Amino acid sequence: MTDQPADAPANACVFCAIVAGRASAHVVDEDADTLAFLDIAPFTPGHTLVIPKRHTDDFWSVDAGTAAAVMRTAHRVADRMRVALEPDGLNLLQATRQVAFQTVFHLHVHVIPRWAGDTMSMPDWPKPAATSDELAAMARRLGA
Repeated sequence: MTDQPADAPANACVFCAIVAGRASAHVVDEDADTLAFLDIAPFTPGHTLVIPKRHTDDFWSVDAGTAAAVMRTAHRVADRMRVALEPDGLNLLQATRQVAFQTVFHLHVHVIPRWAGDTMSMPDWPKPAATSDELAAMARRLGA
């Protein structure tokens, strides 16, 4: 899939083209609000993308109802994967904005079945322990 700027019109969006039937995809689930289809460059066999049918740039742009619909579909797809593929685990991945590695600027959630020894690796981010005071301050900032 090609990179697309966040301000691109929906008619230039490859995912919108899939929803509209102007581009092909291997669909695994569909309802009134969402579409799930196989990723064309899968991390593992069965790697699926779940999108809202209505164009929404990213997670910060989506309304709560649409976000819930996307997660319900991701849950259905994950359950089907568990039965059909018998993976050892599962990753859900969502990237918002380019700095977070978003490359297609239409909200999507990756549902990725995982097996012991597969070739997918997650970023190794630093894991310094936060102090209790730091955690308390952040909780206050976030509204707790």
